Amino acid sequence: MSRLRPDLALIAFAVTLSLAATAPADAARAKRKKPVATQVKPAEPVNAEAERARLNAEEAARAKKQTDENAARQAAHDAADKARAETLAAQQAAAAKAQAEYQAAKAEYDAARAKWEADVAACKAGNRKRCAAPKAK
Repeated sequence: MSRLRPDLALIAFAVTLSLAATAPADAARAKRKKPVATQVKPAEPVNAEAERARLNAEEAARAKKQTDENAARQAAHDAADKARAETLAAQQAAAAKAQAEYQAAKAEYDAARAKWEADVAACKAGNRKRCAAPKAK
């Protein structure tokens, strides 16, 4: 084996290194340089009217599906709204009934208290018939 001079060995190493570094880039460029005609398959002739009709049918189907979904959502919303209104009406009726019962009980209490106060005042004034019976011991 012959001995290379150190400066030639260094140059040979640098050239080898630069070739190895550019090889992937060259391979990528070679792939891109292929003619477009070989990469893309030619399309079959399309009947424009048939294609338009197909696309319109697809769009009509999507629109019908969306309309049906919207109608279902609206029906669910209306049902929930009706249920909420019925619940609110029942709560308001229960509150009104409770308020009426409270007012009746309060009026009964107020009348009993007024009678008691009048009896106490009459008893203190000397009307013994209106005095409360003495408590049994």
